[in-house]
Amino acid sequence: MSDGVLWMRHGTCLDGLCRPHAHARPETPLTTRGIAEVVSTARRLLRGDSKPHVILTSPLPRATTSARILAEILGAPIAPPDQLYAEWRAPHCVLGLSPDDYPSEYREWQSERLRDPDSALTGGESLTALRQRATEAVSRAHEAAQEGEVLIVSHRVFIGAVAATLDGARSPQEIFRSARDFELAPAMLWPACSTARAAPPRWPR
Repeated sequence: MSDGVLWMRHGTCLDGLCRPHAHARPETPLTTRGIAEVVSTARRLLRGDSKPHVILTSPLPRATTSARILAEILGAPIAPPDQLYAEWRAPHCVLGLSPDDYPSEYREWQSERLRDPDSALTGGESLTALRQRATEAVSRAHEAAQEGEVLIVSHRVFIGAVAATLDGARSPQEIFRSARDFELAPAMLWPACSTARAAPPRWPR
């Protein structure tokens, strides 16, 4: 990761609290807990004298709300929300559902997606498209960092895809496997920094 770029996962959202193993629905809002998590991270950044030149954010409400809180506390501007930083799009048929409730069409696609990374179900994003977005996000973040420190508010799986790309993964399958298993708690930063006291990401074996 180039110096000057920090990624932050949004705070806990309603689906993350009530449906922890489900694919969060796009419009699920930040919870009171999530707000407190973001405030805590922002204050730690502030105590570490960290002020981003700009905050970039996913357009999903749980991310934009997190970004607004960060901007207010850190006194940093927010760029217009960008779909580039959104979460990997799960198909419509599984949004809000736990694995036990997945429909058969999703289970069938799930078993084949690594063999056909260009495939996708209605409303969903292929593994190839995820790789393309992660690659573009790495490039854009590097460009933005030329002007100063950048803080990007995004989502666990997408940050995992970025991390895998920076770690040298190239195939859609390899990037998705790493992204799916990537661990980053709500409102924590990647790469981990002492300023935010975030736990370091654990790479999948």
